[in-house]
Amino acid sequence: MGTMTPADRVRLRTVSLQTKRVREHLEAMQRDAHGIEYAPWKAEVDHLWRTTFEQINEMDEAPQQNALELIRELWMLYLSHYAALGSDE
Repeated sequence: MGTMTPADRVRLRTVSLQTKRVREHLEAMQRDAHGIEYAPWKAEVDHLWRTTFEQINEMDEAPQQNALELIRELWMLYLSHYAALGSDE
């Protein structure tokens, strides 16, 4: 991975933790797509993604690539989940 600045190390750790929270929220949302908690969970997920991308945007190129790889699968799941919901409504 090479050398990483302390700030980028913290940012990468933050991205990892936020990704874990997004995954937990998405699992809850999928279990209860029409429930009362869905809208607050979606708002929280949207906020987590926004702050995750802000963290990634601040990184140097190498850690940024690592972070993007870390979130890629979950980001694609998120996009496909909402794209599917949008076309069904």
